Amino acid sequence: MMLRFSYISIAVLYFNVCMIAQPVVSSSYETMLETAATCAENHDYINAIEWFEKAYKESKDPNLQVAIGDMYMLLRDYAKAEKTYDRVLKRDKRDEFFDIRLDYARAMKAQGKYKLALDEFNGFISTTESDSLRNEAKLELRGILLMEKYAENIEAAVSFAGESINSPSAESSPALYSDGTLYFSSMNAKTPTIIDGEEGEYHAKIYSAARTPQGDFSKASALDEAINRIDFYNTGVSFSEDGQKMYFTRAKYNNNGVENSQIYLSKRAGDKWGSPYPIEALNNEFRSRHPYEGELFGRKVLYYISDMPGGYGGYDIYYSTITGDAYEKPVNLGEKINTPRNEMSPFYKDGALYFSSNGHPGMGGLDNFYTEWDGSKWSEVTNMGFNYNTSYDDSFLRFNQGGTAGYVVSNRTHKDKKKYKNTDTCCDDIYMIQIRDLVIELKTIVNNEKGPLEGATVELFEGSKKVPVDSKTNFLSNDFAFLLDSDKSYKAYITREGYYTDSISFNTNGIFDDYTVSKTVTLKAKPEAPKRIVSRNEPILLKSIFFDLADDKIRPDAEPDLEYLKTLMDKYPDMVIELSSHTDSRGDNEYNKKLSQRRANSTKAWLVEEGVEAARIKAVGYGETKLLNKCKDKVKCSEEEHQLNRRSEFKIIAGPQTIEIKMEG
Repeated sequence: MMLRFSYISIAVLYFNVCMIAQPVVSSSYETMLETAATCAENHDYINAIEWFEKAYKESKDPNLQVAIGDMYMLLRDYAKAEKTYDRVLKRDKRDEFFDIRLDYARAMKAQGKYKLALDEFNGFISTTESDSLRNEAKLELRGILLMEKYAENIEAAVSFAGESINSPSAESSPALYSDGTLYFSSMNAKTPTIIDGEEGEYHAKIYSAARTPQGDFSKASALDEAINRIDFYNTGVSFSEDGQKMYFTRAKYNNNGVENSQIYLSKRAGDKWGSPYPIEALNNEFRSRHPYEGELFGRKVLYYISDMPGGYGGYDIYYSTITGDAYEKPVNLGEKINTPRNEMSPFYKDGALYFSSNGHPGMGGLDNFYTEWDGSKWSEVTNMGFNYNTSYDDSFLRFNQGGTAGYVVSNRTHKDKKKYKNTDTCCDDIYMIQIRDLVIELKTIVNNEKGPLEGATVELFEGSKKVPVDSKTNFLSNDFAFLLDSDKSYKAYITREGYYTDSISFNTNGIFDDYTVSKTVTLKAKPEAPKRIVSRNEPILLKSIFFDLADDKIRPDAEPDLEYLKTLMDKYPDMVIELSSHTDSRGDNEYNKKLSQRRANSTKAWLVEEGVEAARIKAVGYGETKLLNKCKDKVKCSEEEHQLNRRSEFKIIAGPQTIEIKMEG
């Protein structure tokens, strides 16, 4: 069963809708598959993964691993998706799963691993037989290659809008009202829908948060049920220029999938919003979303997105001319703007149309773009560049009336997100944008002794703060730019695998005009690890393979050694090894023998899960039969001496006579 899911990078909704996926005492393989498929169809990807994994343990069917990778892509957990696809591809000896290299490369790109992604896309393009998939890869590749031309936009300071706005679930469509109040939509899992006194499902609601005298936001509160209709998802809020009309989207979901979606209008009545009603000219059996009022041909229009028939594919941007209270037949903005994929979140300001898209060349998933109207036609679509965009999904770019500040919605990472969200890239948050009048820039060039050094990371610290204020990794070039404040002291640490860390310290005291602080750093390469030749039947210690007391589970600190062993197995594909586990003399002999066998089996299972053929590994538990020192039963020994015997080893038993390994440093 080949399960592939076409992922659209929109707000991921997290629900436990797959009721059948609750733990059961036992399940047949067929039941596991049915349950996993049901969960996936219901968009309950977390439970789908759990059941696909259970089924995979039964069958070892690589198609299920592909499905798991697809689920991780839909959850936007790109690191786990990459690892899962990598595992499948390394076991794929007959190229049965070659096409998943496209999503494998996309997962890398979404994490900002542009150099690796570039190589994968090029390899895929040169070998795939599918014209459609080749074109998709070319689009992704164009986005990477154009990045050198993207503006840095260092003047745009982007910061997390805070927990009064953002919840552990998804937020979207920030809209600033004329009195400074911020409206937005949120899943806000902390406040579920209450029906007849009972807690129901979590539905997206429209919230508002007023500005405090300190400049931040008060606690957000949901609008009343006239706007936030129960059992519907209420999102995509925006306002007319005069503040008298509020547009929003009301969507009905079936098993977490959008069944229908319509645009509603509410008019201001004193200090309240009146009863909303659907704009009939824009709604039908298709889905309409993300309304925003603007201008075109000197007339007032409503921009919005729809998947109505006759478009270019996915969601397209349309406009409807507004005459009084009437909305005319919608018109597609055309193929210069719309693509076969998705265009979303239109925003109009001063003759420019801003929108997000995953169909134009970009940095990752959804990027923010703009096009300008010259009175007769739109200009070429332009990527908004860094800061406004990242390797993740970025949308709903909005600016205030003066163009000095704004908002953007993104699932980009920030320093608190790991503890705050399910994963680093789980859910969309609202970020604030501040356009700086004073631009003090740190421009760092990273070299090695031979010239430019790509792939370095620069972490910027302010004063005595323990957490970096910004961090960047550049896989395509060796220059970095950071926005600085005046009258501050800074320290930047520059790291790169295989090189010694270096740092620079500086301050911006007395700088009150635009200024660039230029620093060039030359990293010194670490010497290559010394190598040694080992022969057949020569025991090689796996130094970091430790287990908790009486336990056989692989600990995270064991993975570096195991990953290196896997590298050796890949390097010497005909090598067969004995993988052994040993105990000290304390405890019952028979118990030690069984415990060491379980530990050896666990170590083997880890390697097999990573793609090493099981037949190439003989797992043996020796218990206490092969002590390295005097520490037999009843012999008094130190803990350090006992530890020498609690070891894991491997030795070559077939294949090459000798291999080269790194010496421990």
